Amino acid sequence: MKHILLLSSIIFFCSCSSTDSGLYKKSSNVVNKLKNDPPAPWSAINSEGSDYALQNINTKSLFLFNSACRKYEASTLSALTSSILTGIEDVKITEKNNVFYQEREGVEVAANGKLDGILRFFRIVTIQKNNCIYDYVLISTNQKNLNTDTPALKVFIQRIILN
Repeated sequence: MKHILLLSSIIFFCSCSSTDSGLYKKSSNVVNKLKNDPPAPWSAINSEGSDYALQNINTKSLFLFNSACRKYEASTLSALTSSILTGIEDVKITEKNNVFYQEREGVEVAANGKLDGILRFFRIVTIQKNNCIYDYVLISTNQKNLNTDTPALKVFIQRIILN
């Protein structure tokens, strides 16, 4: 659970770094259709600072959703995605693609690296909409579990609707 707290903090603070004095806040324009009905074998867990978190009871993969909004946000998607990985040691980006979800361009990155000294595998989708940054993050214990749970991530992206 401390890994969730650590990664949530990294995601929130790194994706929210800025040179102006504006404060970030969570988005109030999200409809979370997962909240009341997460698909098995996923179950809701304490989000530790993220907007929403799930864990796959079989693979132990974690899904985190985070939002950060501020007037006049001007960061690039690539910079935002890279900043999420800043707190991870020995990061290796294995895949990076431009994607299109919910009528918005996004960046999807697959990577691996050490989180608190333990090798983890990540798939991160970052989208900007209406001065908000949205991160959908899948964290797995190995590449096989990341591959197994990636289709669920795609479903989660469609069920957490950005308005």
